[in-house]
Amino acid sequence: MLDSEVDMLLVRFTSLKHIVMDGCPVMRGDLHEREWRALGKRCALVGVKRAKEREAALKVWLESRTASTGSMTALRNESRKTKPGRKGLATASISLRDPDTDLGASSSPGGHSKPPTTHSTGKPKKKARIPSSKIRVLPLLPTLASLCVTLSPAIEPDRHPLICAEFHEGWAEGVAQLAATRARLRISAGNGYRIMRISTCGSDKEEKSDGESEDEGLEDLEDVDRLDPDTFGMPGLEEAHGSVYIATPVLCFAGPGKDGPHADNCGHSVGWEVMQDEL
Repeated sequence: MLDSEVDMLLVRFTSLKHIVMDGCPVMRGDLHEREWRALGKRCALVGVKRAKEREAALKVWLESRTASTGSMTALRNESRKTKPGRKGLATASISLRDPDTDLGASSSPGGHSKPPTTHSTGKPKKKARIPSSKIRVLPLLPTLASLCVTLSPAIEPDRHPLICAEFHEGWAEGVAQLAATRARLRISAGNGYRIMRISTCGSDKEEKSDGESEDEGLEDLEDVDRLDPDTFGMPGLEEAHGSVYIATPVLCFAGPGKDGPHADNCGHSVGWEVMQDEL
């Protein structure tokens, strides 16, 4: 299905700007107009979908870590319990040794008491820190700039503007819903929630330590600046209408090759400039 393939690409690649799938079997381009509207909305909300999936994975990791830490604590407490039975001389509260021997062993030549000798086998183990369960993932803004697909021959060219209009309306609905979601997270941040976002710089996330890190489940997340007014904001805010605007991705149905009615700044033209040949 066209919609599921586009969703998969956008969720997987967080900074994807252009999708060119001319003549691709999974991109038949025979969606009805109302389905193009739904596709436009999902393209705008891909950040919300990605954030929800990441929150679900984070919840599983936190529950697993909490259960593991709780089991270790229970085992330590169990080992500290006094075993039933008769106490022997090894644990008696009186000493059978000669008083002079005890005095010599516990006093220095000047008559000062020596501190009890302790044997350390190493540094005390650091207690594992359980990250707060009050973590929310801030959805990123959509990055898609163009979508190129070959339409079915059954779709007449005079229907292309209608398809674009449906896609635009769906995109606008998704952007409005995204703005509401980010505004709610601003309130959550004020209520003590830790707000994080998926990092778009994955080059330094490939290296992992041999041991298990206490923040292993947060490896692709980064904290946001809650005091920055732009953190939860939306670009293109229209003060007069109280709505936000993010440019709708360009739809191009011209197909490969430079001949044809290509849309301005479509993925084809970007490819020609980068690859120096026709796609």
